[in-house]
Amino acid sequence: MKLFFAAVLFCCCSFCKAQPATISDIITAHLTRQPLYTIAHPATEQYVSIPCDFGKAQLHLTDSTIDLNTVQVTAIDLVFTDYPSADALIQLNTARLEHLFAKYPGLAANNAIQWQVIRQTDGAEKMAASKLFHGFVIYYRPLQSKATAAADLIKLKDILTPEVHTEPKRNGFVTGDTTELRKQYEIEEYTTVLKLPVADALQLMHIDAREKITYKKFDSLFVYLKPTTDSVTTTSLKAPEDSTVLKVFDRMHWNNMLVVTDVTASMYPYIGQLMIWMKLHEDERRITQFVFFNDGDDIPDEKKIAGHTGGIYATPSSVFDEVEQLAFKAMSNGNGGNIPENNMEALLKGVAACTTCDAVVMIVDNASPVSDMVLLQQLHKPVHIILCGVHGNINTDHLAIAKATGGSVHTAEEDIQQLTTVREGDNITIHGKKYTITNGKFAIAK
Repeated sequence: MKLFFAAVLFCCCSFCKAQPATISDIITAHLTRQPLYTIAHPATEQYVSIPCDFGKAQLHLTDSTIDLNTVQVTAIDLVFTDYPSADALIQLNTARLEHLFAKYPGLAANNAIQWQVIRQTDGAEKMAASKLFHGFVIYYRPLQSKATAAADLIKLKDILTPEVHTEPKRNGFVTGDTTELRKQYEIEEYTTVLKLPVADALQLMHIDAREKITYKKFDSLFVYLKPTTDSVTTTSLKAPEDSTVLKVFDRMHWNNMLVVTDVTASMYPYIGQLMIWMKLHEDERRITQFVFFNDGDDIPDEKKIAGHTGGIYATPSSVFDEVEQLAFKAMSNGNGGNIPENNMEALLKGVAACTTCDAVVMIVDNASPVSDMVLLQQLHKPVHIILCGVHGNINTDHLAIAKATGGSVHTAEEDIQQLTTVREGDNITIHGKKYTITNGKFAIAK
């Protein structure tokens, strides 16, 4: 999830064995169909569109088109239409990819890109097809550096800074039955009377929602208010743009957790969600051990050794401020490097620190391969992996970890929990894409 080198992205990576996809692989293995293509809006990425004319391969590049050799490209969508439906359009799309790779040769060498080839079925007729988008949509991030890490830290602090709300103080009461009011209150003093649904009335008066049971026989309540110049101040955490981590935690109900979290480039929204979830569930203390990893602090890539890369920060604390400070420290001490991360080293350190934890949960960037998969055989606890920033394809390293350990993989929408039953040659569908096991390894099914 860090640096994108122009032509030899992974030559210096001694752990990552995957090869870049060929044009044929991209066209055949990544094809999906949808009525009409819509651009995704990831929380941590920007995008650039490079259009082609209908039925043509030439790219329309403008002076404002970003130099993709200077950023980390995470995903590319090749978009075309369904006309003519009987034609696979392989020759046309091959030419389009050749033009793209001629302009940006580093893209052809980048095996971390999440590719999608999208055939728009609303374009099955020539007239309709000619009006739809054709070409590439490329998603990217800034290159990781001390400067971008510092910027991400500022954004994380902003996420975790509560919003302050000041409202007029409600001087009054609620009631569901007005029959006995004149006997109990001098209601002439209450100059405003509202009739609201029960939940809305309780919220307006800042009454705990659990009081709703007191009024279970009523569909609505009367709210009697006196004039006042007083105010009440409340705080709330900001709603995140992407709620992947919150959704998964709310669905799964894990307890006594070891939570291992990638804090390298652009993971700040997901770290923020973890901290927000912790704050909301602070009294429950469902997380027993935190581990944050940044792929080796400032260690140069060529000196990284599987199992000894470092940049791992752990605490058993359940005090929000202490965990927050440790996450900030781990982020601040990271300093770029290659895209693959030392996930396995962090998991092993975490399991050693909390041998009694019941659930091992790892929060990771789907765009980042795992640099130290060689250590997988040392891990003997199920790992539940929350994948962040999924565009289309699932990173198969994480499928392998979950299968080997008897764990699971989770996205914002799906929980994949039966990976141990997938055998050689079997297919499994995730996010609408089929994956198979060939020679013991997960791959996108062709």
